[in-house]
Amino acid sequence: MAYRFYRPVFLGVLLIVLNGCSLLQRADSQQTPLNSTMREQKIQAMQQFELQASVGIKTPADSVSGNLRWQQHNSSHYNARLSNVGISLFELTDTAQGSAITIKGETYRAVDTSTLLLQLSGWSMPLNDMPLWLRGLPGSKGRDVQRDAEGRVTGFNLTDSTGIVWQLQYQSFFPDSLALPKRLLLQSDDSQIKIVIRSWQ
Repeated sequence: MAYRFYRPVFLGVLLIVLNGCSLLQRADSQQTPLNSTMREQKIQAMQQFELQASVGIKTPADSVSGNLRWQQHNSSHYNARLSNVGISLFELTDTAQGSAITIKGETYRAVDTSTLLLQLSGWSMPLNDMPLWLRGLPGSKGRDVQRDAEGRVTGFNLTDSTGIVWQLQYQSFFPDSLALPKRLLLQSDDSQIKIVIRSWQ
């Protein structure tokens, strides 16, 4: 009955090996971020990408949560959809010809999408600069930019087209060489938006 003795020993060794493999895999997935100049150049060059995220929005009058799907086709064409349990809360399309927002099945067109969203839904977010700040780029409108020791942008202030001043904070990043944002917090005087990005493609 020697196998009864060896069986727990074998299982113990197997667990150690498996744990070692998982540690190695996690270590391999962790990459050193590029220097800030090269990193931002590569992120700026991202003309086509897609992300999936969870979003929570709190205002004095409302609380909204849902899933965000952002599809960037090029520098002037993107599509964003915020939905909850499969129900579309709003869908934004922006092209060189103009912007359109679909809310509750009705489509509205305007040049200033942030103002339009505020008028239609009662809450807003800095939509015009969203292709930049989603990627962790303050752009030309970002002020009081803060960076960490690795040169990654960790926060800045942004005034959107409605005149609302937003404070953006990047709370965590993905562990790859580009260190794209993972957790974001946007705050104004009376509103708060939390974004947790699940994946970049």
